[in-house]
Amino acid sequence: MEIQSRTSLVVYVSSLRQVRQLKRYGHLEYVSKRMRYAIIYVNEDQAKETIGRLKQLHFVKQIIESPRNELMDLLGLSGEPEAKDDQINFEEDEE
Repeated sequence: MEIQSRTSLVVYVSSLRQVRQLKRYGHLEYVSKRMRYAIIYVNEDQAKETIGRLKQLHFVKQIIESPRNELMDLLGLSGEPEAKDDQINFEEDEE
């Protein structure tokens, strides 16, 4: 069994009445009643497709995709061997 890569989407809505509909598109993790947004997790390979479907909903104002994966790659913490090798080579050049 392989662990599925997931990403979070912050979905700003105009009304909280329709937030329950977001469960169809991914795992609804958090809803802020005060600021009117919801955080949902979707599979990384289906994120662009899901964003396109969410933008078509009339109650969705804005969608922000989490930059976490890009930041982890930039810092070399992604767990991929290439990132760690680059980081090691950079440290050797400094000495």
